[in-house]
Amino acid sequence: MKSKLKSLIIGLIMVLPLLLLSFATPQKVSAADTDNSVKVTLHKRVFDSAQEAKQNTGEIMNDFGGTGLNGVTFKAYNVTDHYLSLRKSGATAQDAVTAIQSDAKDSDNLPSYAGSAVATETTATSKGEDGIAAFDNLNLKNSDGNYQTYLFVETDSPTDITQQAEPMVLTMPIYKTSDTSAINHDIQIYPKNVKSTPITKDLDEASKKDLAVTLPDGSTIYNAQYGQSFGYNITVNVPWNIKDKDTFNVVDKPDTGIDIDASTVSIDGLTKGTDYTVNKKDNGYQVVFKTTSAAVQALAGKSLTITYKATLTNNATPDTAIGNTATLNIGNGTDITSTPANGPKIYTGGAQFVKKDSQSNKTLAGAKFQLVKVDSNGNIVSYATQASDGSYTWNDSATGATTYTSDTNGLVALKGLSYSDKLDSGESYALLEIQAPDGYAKLDSPVKFSITKGSFADSNKITIDNTKEGLLPSTGGKGIYIFLAIGIVIMIVAFGGYKAIKKHEEI
Repeated sequence: MKSKLKSLIIGLIMVLPLLLLSFATPQKVSAADTDNSVKVTLHKRVFDSAQEAKQNTGEIMNDFGGTGLNGVTFKAYNVTDHYLSLRKSGATAQDAVTAIQSDAKDSDNLPSYAGSAVATETTATSKGEDGIAAFDNLNLKNSDGNYQTYLFVETDSPTDITQQAEPMVLTMPIYKTSDTSAINHDIQIYPKNVKSTPITKDLDEASKKDLAVTLPDGSTIYNAQYGQSFGYNITVNVPWNIKDKDTFNVVDKPDTGIDIDASTVSIDGLTKGTDYTVNKKDNGYQVVFKTTSAAVQALAGKSLTITYKATLTNNATPDTAIGNTATLNIGNGTDITSTPANGPKIYTGGAQFVKKDSQSNKTLAGAKFQLVKVDSNGNIVSYATQASDGSYTWNDSATGATTYTSDTNGLVALKGLSYSDKLDSGESYALLEIQAPDGYAKLDSPVKFSITKGSFADSNKITIDNTKEGLLPSTGGKGIYIFLAIGIVIMIVAFGGYKAIKKHEEI
């Protein structure tokens, strides 16, 4: 109901200046004016929101506002006979104009009295101004000397125009503002439209709440871990003339790392298979609307919402913004207008560790770790198990926990994690060493670390040192000479002591 009321108000605002212009000037003509042609130039203007009514003057209005809009097609019809018939039947000029406008609201089903269009023009750039459609050499009067009445109907417009402009009726003659006795043969009219964004894309509210993380600079980004699902909403503002289009579809293609479940695509108020079809395309999908469907045509000038679910896969690279773009395609034949809409970027977290010898700084292969969460006292509260698709589950037992082993470069990489800010209060991520490299002592306690935006960068690699275990010399090795030397010294000292005691006894 609100949408219909809003559309009605906008329509009245658009047409009011033209009505006022027609009624503000009396139907009279200067006897000296013998020119029977008139030129009507439409200056199509578009605004971001509904505007207050502004009186057209019939002349150039540099302060009218708005932006010139190209690509709008108008048709002009001569409705003089019907207008005069209404007047003769007692209708006022305003009532007659209103009746004709009402009859012409459906541009595809104009009243029979409109006949064929006397001219068709599409707005384009003229003399540096956008939105110009000039109707040249229209008759001021007919052969019976009656002033003409023209109906101007908008029959096509760009896809970001969801509401059709109200039909315009001009009754001749129109007089100059500078000389009210002089007929204006070069009439300037400023019809208005309100534009809308053809397509927008965003996460649904539940997913926003689940994924949102506030960074130190106060900005908000969306973070997910491998295997996590989230929902999107795509809003399409359906053009008023959608029934005249043979192409109406939306193609949704995410970047690598996001996989859309096409089976979850749904559109409230429309029936899959009857009003639209869904086709799987790579890791995205395409929705094709049937413009012949009564339900789709009923959405003309309104909006529809596409909803679906997606999952972050283990193809996502930590700290890389993963996008998701939906493109709206509307048109006929090869004349297609494509409008993209980007969804919010998704990020996943990670960290890299390098295992090294604490003395030589040599990287160490073969160290084995488990990913755990610890409380504020360093006690382990859960162990991570990572599935083949990269998703994580957390258990209070080490049974089945995934083991991560340092490679030949001493590297251990953890990917696809939620940021540390999303952990329970007091909890931290940590690596628990369960087996040290051969010849090295195993670490006594887990190594805490944080996952944040940027933590996976090479410059933020975390070094984990190991210390060699104490060494005893091998039999026959160089160490034996030390013991031999010590033994000889002891024997010499003992022998010297023995000789001294023997000599003392002889005395």
